[in-house]
Amino acid sequence: MKNESPSPTPRTNLGGRLWKIAMGALLMVVGSVFVSYLWGAYQRAALMDSWVETPCTILSTSMDDTGRNQKGMPKYTLFVSYEYEFEGKKFEGGRFKRLPSEASDPRKVKAKLDELEVGSQTVCHVDPKSPNEAVLKKDTKAALYSIWFPCLFVIGGAGMILSALFRK
Repeated sequence: MKNESPSPTPRTNLGGRLWKIAMGALLMVVGSVFVSYLWGAYQRAALMDSWVETPCTILSTSMDDTGRNQKGMPKYTLFVSYEYEFEGKKFEGGRFKRLPSEASDPRKVKAKLDELEVGSQTVCHVDPKSPNEAVLKKDTKAALYSIWFPCLFVIGGAGMILSALFRK
């Protein structure tokens, strides 16, 4: 008589599957946060395409070095003031870009200052829905070019979840 041992039953390894699902969900959440941030940045920049180019005159420029960055090093901030006319009304703007123009290297801010001589004529971009909103330089749409990377995390996380649920 042969001594037959019972055939091993397949183990579901529930703990491993739950861990894989949790890690996949975490990757999807983190990837989704970055995708939504980059998509929002792109949409804000794309919205500026509808802004109207308007001639403006530089009234004043300066560089502030009293701020500090996260490492405690000096932070140099560009300040600019310009005047423009939109639909027959005069406005004064103070933004180079939508976000503050800052740098840790004073030469970067100085280079922008050299481009903006007081009294010179240049072009600003005015929001037609809110004419008091204007910038000298529109935002870049580069966020859309790099959105693929966090999308990989979303797809990879979804793949982990699907493989944990449906793989035998």
